[in-house]
Amino acid sequence: MEKKENGFTDRWSSVYFFIPLFENPVIMPTAEAVCAKLTEKFGMVTELAEEQNMPQKPSELKSFVLWEHQVYYEKEKREFPSQLILYGADTFDTAQFDEAVRAQFWSCPEKEAFIARCRYSIMASNMLAAGLPVLEQYGILADYADAVLELFPDCIGIYWPHSQNLLPREVYEHSSWNSPELHFLDGGLNVRFFNITGTNEMLFDTLGLTPIGLPDLQCHCKNLEPNQVVVFMRNLAAYLFEYGDVIEDGNTVEGIHHEKWVCRKEDAIISPMRVVLDIHMGEFAGGNR
Repeated sequence: MEKKENGFTDRWSSVYFFIPLFENPVIMPTAEAVCAKLTEKFGMVTELAEEQNMPQKPSELKSFVLWEHQVYYEKEKREFPSQLILYGADTFDTAQFDEAVRAQFWSCPEKEAFIARCRYSIMASNMLAAGLPVLEQYGILADYADAVLELFPDCIGIYWPHSQNLLPREVYEHSSWNSPELHFLDGGLNVRFFNITGTNEMLFDTLGLTPIGLPDLQCHCKNLEPNQVVVFMRNLAAYLFEYGDVIEDGNTVEGIHHEKWVCRKEDAIISPMRVVLDIHMGEFAGGNR
């Protein structure tokens, strides 16, 4: 394990997007089909401009207006509807998945064979949605990903760049969370695991919370079952997703064996560089802490 910069992940985008992946050239549905599917999930949806054709190139896009998900803008003293965007197809460069990124594709069994099939892509994003509550904003994106899978039956999976998470379609379609409100975390959260060379210590962190305005998590530990730590990190991440950045320096959270573990904001040990909520695991803490 070494601390290094990763240019791909160090550049967070202000617009949240995900990348549906294909083995064969993309067949684009009609605008009418997209509107109908989005209306099923979000209420009244219309094309932003009917004269705007469905995108055929990566530089082209099509906008859909969610009339029942409005955002109030103080400057204009009025509400504007949020939007969902669909971009045209492109070839997909799997070279962006370096060895370190591939190592954390925990949701993707037989990852190398699957990655080899990822030859084409589209991109989907939101727009004018930043003022929505977190659960609503990212719940819309989670449902949008579901809609994309339904509209594109040849889509084999989705890559979530902000969390560096790659999921085959069947994994995303069967949520690992017991609440629909947490479905976004299937793609938008990645719990990473690192063995620290030459020791019996481990480091766990999350990717995906920082881009949505929450602190990612980190713990440096030993003598714990890795799967138990992953469950702990997932549950704490879900808590922040539901309730916000409410854990302050010195606050405690309940540990795996009902201990009280102290939390503190620190710089991340592993790139990308960001401030994380570090959990000190008491007698299980690593690094002579």
